[in-house]
Amino acid sequence: MFSYRQNTVSGAVKVQVWSTSATIATPILVIVKRHSSVLSWQVPLILEEDYEYLVTNRTLCPSRNHVIDSNGMLPAPVVENFFVEVLTLSDTAINFFLRVETYPTFIKDGDASFLIEASPSAPQFVQYNMRTDSKRVLVQLRAEEGQSFCGYLSIQSVRCPVGDLESELRLDGRFQTITSQGAIEVDRGGRFKEGSFYIVVVVQPQDYDCESAKKGILGSLRPRSLQTANEISDPSKTRRKVVRITVTETVSSKTIAVAVIVPILVYLVFFVVAMILLQTGFRTWKAILCRDLDEIELPTCESQWRFKRFWDKNIRRETLPCQWEPSCYPTSRVYQETLNRQRLKTNDNGEVNRVLDLESQLQRRLSFTDTDMPRVDTEVTLQEGGSGRPETRAVPDLGLRSRDPAIDPRRPTLLRMSSINRTTSEKLTRIATEYSFTLTTIFVFYSLPVLQLVMTHQGLLLLTGNEDLCFYNFSCANRLGVLSDFNHIISNAGYIILGILFTLQVRRRAIFTAALRLDVPDAEDYYGIPSQFGLFYGMGLALIMEGLMSSFYHVCPSYNNFQFDTSFMYLITGLLILKLYHSRHPDILPRSFVAYSTFAGIIFIAVLGVVLKEAWYWIAFSVIHGLLALVIGIQLLYVGYLEASPGAPIKAFKSVRFTGCSEYPRSRICLAALIFSVNMAFAIIGPVMRATDFASHLLFVLQANLMIYAGFYMVMKMQEPKEKISLATISYFLLALPAWIAGMYFFTARLTNWEVSPAMSREGNKECFFFNFYDEHDVWHMLSAFGLYFTFMMLFTLDDDLASVPRDQITVF
Repeated sequence: MFSYRQNTVSGAVKVQVWSTSATIATPILVIVKRHSSVLSWQVPLILEEDYEYLVTNRTLCPSRNHVIDSNGMLPAPVVENFFVEVLTLSDTAINFFLRVETYPTFIKDGDASFLIEASPSAPQFVQYNMRTDSKRVLVQLRAEEGQSFCGYLSIQSVRCPVGDLESELRLDGRFQTITSQGAIEVDRGGRFKEGSFYIVVVVQPQDYDCESAKKGILGSLRPRSLQTANEISDPSKTRRKVVRITVTETVSSKTIAVAVIVPILVYLVFFVVAMILLQTGFRTWKAILCRDLDEIELPTCESQWRFKRFWDKNIRRETLPCQWEPSCYPTSRVYQETLNRQRLKTNDNGEVNRVLDLESQLQRRLSFTDTDMPRVDTEVTLQEGGSGRPETRAVPDLGLRSRDPAIDPRRPTLLRMSSINRTTSEKLTRIATEYSFTLTTIFVFYSLPVLQLVMTHQGLLLLTGNEDLCFYNFSCANRLGVLSDFNHIISNAGYIILGILFTLQVRRRAIFTAALRLDVPDAEDYYGIPSQFGLFYGMGLALIMEGLMSSFYHVCPSYNNFQFDTSFMYLITGLLILKLYHSRHPDILPRSFVAYSTFAGIIFIAVLGVVLKEAWYWIAFSVIHGLLALVIGIQLLYVGYLEASPGAPIKAFKSVRFTGCSEYPRSRICLAALIFSVNMAFAIIGPVMRATDFASHLLFVLQANLMIYAGFYMVMKMQEPKEKISLATISYFLLALPAWIAGMYFFTARLTNWEVSPAMSREGNKECFFFNFYDEHDVWHMLSAFGLYFTFMMLFTLDDDLASVPRDQITVF
């Protein structure tokens, strides 16, 4: 037994014991008897039943942190006498070495940066005291030696005894596994209301706790196998880890307020400016929201601001016809009244011929080039006396071809929309309207359990202190209230605000279109691209829901809930593809439950790929992906729109085999070849490289196909002599492009990765750089919100130039 006298003001004491002759059969027991506690361990030290260490080192915390009663800390003695007793039951003498020394640098304060050396048998900890005016600090760890060794970083309250072993540190404070780096934010309050805490560094005898989950369906749930005799740690090979601990002040409450308010203010200013540019007054907006068509006053070209008229021109400075002026539609009441007035003013100077010219122009615009196509016959009659409102009647002839275009080699190589538009606008509108209502129902049933799950995980993190439960960027995770990562939640506000803005713009156009039909009853049946606002409503709602679901996911991101963040990205991509393809193929609009069931199947395939993590699954998916790309390419080639018939691909293959590709438009051949080539590249590169997780791979496949078809659509539109892309559409494209490019740059930062272990995920953590509050992923949220909005608006205005063009003059591509 050894007696020591220690001045409690000087700080902690280190006790080091090692022996070269102690064994597992004949160990020595070290007992430290203090004023208010007893600490004991044996040499050799056995960790996790398999690892033995002959050199041990323990730190005794100051006695002033040891004596506690219900009223708080009690004064400790100025001088403490403690005893170190070494015992053994061995029949033979065992040599050992004992060293006791003070730890004068045990207490740190201010903006501190210091080194700590630790090993499995020698855990280390120090005490940190916050400044009196400090509310929050960030404790960062960077490994300078032994970066690959697994360990723990723990923050514990200033009380003794200290949990400096894995089995003990889980009982108090907060902890996380580490390899090369880690970070924990500490608030003054709760367990640390005195502003003091212990920083504990523990090195594990093995690296299993920090390794990635093994492949297979069990993943991280697979039990750890026991170590064999050859895997037992060799005492001569020490797992020495040297880390640098840096403690700095984090953002103040004022900085947090500024960082939160400024981006939201930018969104709101953008929202207000966009609403002002619509030139819609409060009274009109009230009528729009209440669907009061009698109060709607349609805008005209003359009523628009001069600088806004610039957007209604194409790149050749040609003015596009105003889609809200009934006089632009030959079958409209206003057009017929103009024609009748001209008829009443006939005279001997050739006015009759001019009226006949107008009538012939009307008939040419209403007649279709193929006698088998739908036709509109218009009758114009004047009321008695030559005055009053003329009577107009549009008589559609919906005769259809009886032959099958999939096997008929005589089919036309240039399709017009009137030749394939067989469904009435009322039915299409009814189908499209289901998309928004069905999506809302899906979101309600999906989001409630999601929110409950992530909040439960967040509560477990706060309750247990286990920060391995959530995959945050701990170097930039700013806590607010019960939310440990508030900055990644609030940065999703852009999706919600811009989604609401887009939905209001869709509502405005939908009501204006309904008001236009009072003067042009057949505007939706025979003119322009079918609007189908239900799909646009679905896109706007999906953008709002993506913001909410991303916020829910970032409450506690992990392997268990990764699909919460990507589900609505699949929906948005799918809706964009569907709407873009539906623009030229109006009859190809599946029911909402069919479309969403398809999206659900895609999400299921993605989740299954992430869970299995097997090479055979990648290969099987790639084979199916390649075959599907071939089928889609052939169908795009042979008819221009997808049939629902299961035998359509076989018919298409026979058609191509018998007739060859010479009869098909070159543009159609290029599109089919490009889609097939890109998808085959994904199918080959995916299982070979596996550069990203399966869910992201599948999302990239969908986005790549979307970009291909969107690019093809715009190129074909520019080649059509009668179609003109407006400067508004080009402006939205030019605004979306840099947002996406910059956003993807920040998206690829990979600050976290739920595919690997929490410790390995933290190796990619980076500090905040924007307002000292947001990181790269937050900026991705902000930029992608603008990118999606501008992309939506580009698609929303892409075919505005065709609003008053008869569908027999609109090409299908």
